[in-house]
Amino acid sequence: MREIITNTWETFLQFKGMGMHLGLYFAAALFLNSLSKTKREKDSSSLLSGYSLVFWGIFFFPVTAKIIIDYCIGDSVYWRMFWILPFPVVIAYAFALSLKQVQVAWKRYALVLCMAAVILVTGTPVYTPEQFRASENRYRIPQVAVEVCQIVNEDAREKNLKVRKVIAVNDLLPYIRQYDGSILMPYGRNGPKEGKFQNKNCKRIYNAINSPEVDFKKLLKFAEKENCNYLVYFSTEEADAALGRLGCEAVGDTGQYRVFALR
Repeated sequence: MREIITNTWETFLQFKGMGMHLGLYFAAALFLNSLSKTKREKDSSSLLSGYSLVFWGIFFFPVTAKIIIDYCIGDSVYWRMFWILPFPVVIAYAFALSLKQVQVAWKRYALVLCMAAVILVTGTPVYTPEQFRASENRYRIPQVAVEVCQIVNEDAREKNLKVRKVIAVNDLLPYIRQYDGSILMPYGRNGPKEGKFQNKNCKRIYNAINSPEVDFKKLLKFAEKENCNYLVYFSTEEADAALGRLGCEAVGDTGQYRVFALR
């Protein structure tokens, strides 16, 4: 239970970030009812406030949090709960109610400017160099992943192999099948994220290749059971020597990764 509470709190802190938009949302939700004058406005405000209250109760309450994490979306993506939080609607509605109460034209324009300034000041910039980088190719995936796939495909053509099943380090896991869907892998990116593998042997492969000190002999044993015929690993002298002793053939290198054909 303590783990669930810790996870929900850490998820909240990550979502909150460094900006103040969430604080603006809480302030808007708090004053919705006081800003409402007509019955229709009060009903809408009560709906938004009540929904928000129920959401936070479900999100933080350990029992509901555990049910959602274990049976719905998983621990690593619990932050997706925030997708159903209507905080932009709550903020916009509170601003609209405030604007409706101002009758003088110039004051309304001034209030709009103030609202825009509040949004600007409480937020954080998203269009920064840290958030964006130029695409390396038309596929919009790392070029090194394209090079790895090309090495695998070229070697498979030379050896007349129709099936190419690749084990790759996690850095390349999301990209290989984006570039070439005909290349097979023992598990996809959702396996490690959600802990869902096709079988126990696939999980052994994942644990083996991500071990701080990889036991390549065990890794190749697991790979053989899944009929994997290529391994992509970091280009290091230790890995090259270990895999060479085990009969693996280096068929290409990108500088960062080396592609091995398995026995």
